[in-house]
Amino acid sequence: MAAPPTANQIKTQLVALFTPIIGTALTKKAKILDYLPLAYLLPEGEDPTVLRSPLDTTTITSGEVMQRVNCLMITELGFDQTPPQQDSTRLIQIPRGENIITRRFGLAYAYQFGAGSEAVFSTNVELIRTTLNANPKLGFATSTAGIAGQGAWIKDHGGLQMPSMLPAPLSGVICHAAEGTLAVRVIEALG
Repeated sequence: MAAPPTANQIKTQLVALFTPIIGTALTKKAKILDYLPLAYLLPEGEDPTVLRSPLDTTTITSGEVMQRVNCLMITELGFDQTPPQQDSTRLIQIPRGENIITRRFGLAYAYQFGAGSEAVFSTNVELIRTTLNANPKLGFATSTAGIAGQGAWIKDHGGLQMPSMLPAPLSGVICHAAEGTLAVRVIEALG
C-alpha cells in the first residue's frame, strides 16, 4: 500500500496535472513553478524575469521579441490536523482510526497585460479551476494492480478559491494577478 502523499508530492502532482492544460507550447504556454520565487517579491525591487515563460513570446511596439510574464506558482501554506481518536472508557492507549491532515497550498498566477490579455488570463484561471474540479484525487492513482495508491489517501479538496483577480505592477510590467488557496484533505491512518 502506498503512503499518503506529502506536500512536496502534491505540489509535483499539481504541476503534472496543469502542464498539459496550460503549460505546453500547444496549450497556454504558462511557466509552472512548484515554489514561490522571492526575486519578484523583494521590496527593494521586484524582478519579474523568473515569471517570464520561454514558450510565450510576444512582439512589442519597438519590434523587439520578448518573453511574456505568464506563470503559475504553487507553494505550501501550511497544514492543520485533527487530533487522534481518544477513548478513555475502553482504556485505549494507542491512537486508532485516522487523522485528517488539511494541507493548504497557495496558487498565484500572473499574466502580462496587453491586447486581449484579460480574456486569456480569465480563460487560464478557469482551466486551472475546472481541472482541479475534474480531479478530486489530483490525478494520483487510487489503486495500481489492486494495491491502494496515493490517491486512496486523499479524502477530498476544497476546489480553487480565488478571492481576488486584480491587476498588479511587477517592476514596470503590469500583470493580471490571481492569488488563491487550495485545501487538500489527506487521510493518515493510525494504529
